[in-house]
Amino acid sequence: MTLHECFQTFISSIFYVGKGKRSRPYSHLYEALEYFKGDKSSKKLCLKVQHILQVWNCGHGVISLHCFQNVIPVEAYTREACMVDAIGLKMLTNQKRGDYYGMVSTWPAKRQRELGVHLLYRTMQIFLAEGERQLRPADIRR
Repeated sequence: MTLHECFQTFISSIFYVGKGKRSRPYSHLYEALEYFKGDKSSKKLCLKVQHILQVWNCGHGVISLHCFQNVIPVEAYTREACMVDAIGLKMLTNQKRGDYYGMVSTWPAKRQRELGVHLLYRTMQIFLAEGERQLRPADIRR
């Protein structure tokens, strides 16, 4: 694969961008596990949980990639907003675009998206360096 093809494939596999709250990195996986085991009725599933269940039902695992840790909340929110805007909300299960803080909040939208592309590219590099670890229902313990 060319680097461009690799980046496109990486971006197309992302279905959620989070802020990286340390208190709940796997909360969506825990919720999906309850539905997967049949402990919860599937009347009203959020899109993230639906997507996780689809991946699991195809026999694959979800990859949860944690990057850019140990940053202050406003920086985490800004990074999330940049990446969501770079990918496009229609391509994600995120409910909203996100909020910009600090100097980045004054930038034009094009520059904010460019920062998002840069952050996503760095994320891909981290993923390629670390390798993939798929999380399946059997891997998740409460």
